[in-house]
Amino acid sequence: MKHFKPKLVCFSCRFSWGYLAEDAGLSWQTRNWVPVVCSGKIDTTHILSAFKHGADGVLILGCPEGDCHYQDGNYEARKRVYLMQRILESYGIEKERLEIRLSVDPEGKQITHYVKELSDRVAKLGPVKKMIERTESGSAV
Repeated sequence: MKHFKPKLVCFSCRFSWGYLAEDAGLSWQTRNWVPVVCSGKIDTTHILSAFKHGADGVLILGCPEGDCHYQDGNYEARKRVYLMQRILESYGIEKERLEIRLSVDPEGKQITHYVKELSDRVAKLGPVKKMIERTESGSAV
């Protein structure tokens, strides 16, 4: 597995992590980067879709605790991540592949560090197992 390079998706709150999507240098280093208006707006379907479409790991970057522009979006995101980790485990996907960081980095200095940290951890786990395409009820996952 030493040649395995994980595919990561990074969702980041524009308020605490800056408006950095336009920064060519940072965007190049952080592939599959999705700036969002608030980490609380990241739905479980976005996370599942990332894994379904080949992501080996997902990183969510939100505002610091108690300092969300939308009051409690970051708390909602943290709860959602905790629940999603349990759901992913039920599909045989390690919970370590989904991470949330609540902090501030308007200049984007920590983003590449957090992405590398998750990438290194996921590389040790290897490629994500293919998700079950349909649940027992027949709806797509």
